[in-house]
Amino acid sequence: MRDVALREAGMAHAGVLAALHADCFPSPWSEGEMIRLLAMPGAFALLALVGDAPCAFVLGRVAADEAEIIAVGTHPGTRRRGLATWLIDAAGAHAARRGARTLFLEVAADNAPARRLYATFGCVQVGYRPDYYQRGNSRRADALILGKNLVETKESARALEGTLVPDT
Repeated sequence: MRDVALREAGMAHAGVLAALHADCFPSPWSEGEMIRLLAMPGAFALLALVGDAPCAFVLGRVAADEAEIIAVGTHPGTRRRGLATWLIDAAGAHAARRGARTLFLEVAADNAPARRLYATFGCVQVGYRPDYYQRGNSRRADALILGKNLVETKESARALEGTLVPDT
């Protein structure tokens, strides 16, 4: 990803993250919701940029030796370039560097593209939540809880340290 920079995002980026979330999801989170998420203990965000333009993000958090991906999204204009895979890998490495040994995330059972993406990253199903996601018109979708062992990700964590650009 030569033309893409990875930046650790913080509270100052809440508006950017909210705008990207709105471009990626039908029920976007507000800037205030982003601020509340980023204020959680152990929370982190990584932002991918092409030039100065934000194009993808991942939100996560680490608690003790476990990490969770809260959301990952890629702007529609920059999809199909491997950014989500790159960000998920970076989030796993970031979490491993902070001491996480396992990474968890949830995905709608009916979201085949996301399920393929997470399988590529090495996530396997470890749980199930029936009727978890609201789909409108009283329709609901089940959630699959996926997990990945991050112990082997320690090498990626060391590699990640050289790819993060400082916040300016």
